[in-house]
Order: sequence, then structure tokens, then C-alpha cells
Amino acid sequence: MRRGILATVALAAALAVPATLLSSAAAAGVRDGARAHVAKHHKKKHKKHVAVSMKVIGFGINHLYVPDGTTVSNAADCSTMVQGNGYPIGPPQDIYVEAYIKATGVPGTSEVQIGEDYPGEDDTVRIASAADQLTLSSPIPWSQAFGASTVGFGTPPGSQKDIFRGALFSDDDADGPAASDFDGEYSFEASVDVDGKTLDSTATVTISC
Repeated sequence: MRRGILATVALAAALAVPATLLSSAAAAGVRDGARAHVAKHHKKKHKKHVAVSMKVIGFGINHLYVPDGTTVSNAADCSTMVQGNGYPIGPPQDIYVEAYIKATGVPGTSEVQIGEDYPGEDDTVRIASAADQLTLSSPIPWSQAFGASTVGFGTPPGSQKDIFRGALFSDDDADGPAASDFDGEYSFEASVDVDGKTLDSTATVTISC
């Protein structure tokens, strides 16, 4: 009789072990699944947020880059402006003026308005009060108004990454321009809408050669 009881107890114990192991395995499976779920979410790449910014930083006036707020009057800069690299180019030579903009995160389809004022242009372009902004054009796509900076002279120093340029005017001078031909004040304003936010910037420089 005792043997039967012992056999029954042994059989019950033998049957209980697999159930315990099964329960432990199930718990381990849940833990492993949770870890895999967390790891998957950790590995998921989030789209990097790019801050949107825009600033008119200066002008390329022939061969000289002129930062915003600068007055050019010294002989060295005046000479560089019309000669380039210290060597005379000689006639005929193009005259060109470009505005330079540093911008990040501005889509090419964003609408931008521009205003400009430079020597010899119609005085009505600027509003009567000098404190007022320039008269802005109708909105046009950013990609149409500005191109990436690729020109090797008259550009801002350093990397041209995030630098855009917009042409103000260019002309031919059969005699080759003198530095004094550029004398006067140059102003350029850009106002762009990005995701409901308006970014506005103006730069002004003076040439007195």
C-alpha cells in the first residue's frame, strides 16, 4: 500500500515539473518579447528636425564680397573689387552685383518676396522713410529667386554650404569699370513664408571709392 502511495506521489511530482518549466518558459517568452519590442522602438530612426533660418548676409560687387553693414572706402578693397586677385582684367569686363543669403530648411517651393535698391535705380523703389523696408515684389518660388552659390569670386569666404545668391543686375562695360562706378548704397531684403512662419532679413552696404 505504501508503495502505491509513493508511486502516486512520484508520478504527481513528475507531472508537476513540466508544468512548472512550461510556466517559466512562458514567462521568459513574454520577457523576451517585451525586450524585442523595446529594442525595435529604440532602433527606429526618427526624422531629424532641421531648423529653418534665413539671413541676407551681404553682396558680391564684382570681385569683392561686402558683408552686411560694411562701408568700402579703402584703396585695397576698391582695387580688389575691379581687378580681382590683384591682377587687372582689362576691358571689356562684366559689371555684376549679387545678394548673398544664408538659409537652412527653406523648401524650394516656399514663396519669397524680394526688394532691392542700388545706385542709379529709380528712387521710387525705396519707400520715402529710410527706416521703412524696401518695396517687396510679388511672391515667387524660392528656387526661382535664388540659386546655390557656385561662383568662385565675389562670394562669402569659407564653405558655400547653405549659401544662396540672387542677381541684382549685370552689365557690360567696354572700357572696364572703375571702382568709383560702384559708389553708393546697396540694400536687399528677402521675406519668405515657411510653414506659416515669415522670415525677413535686410542687408545694406555702402561703396565709397
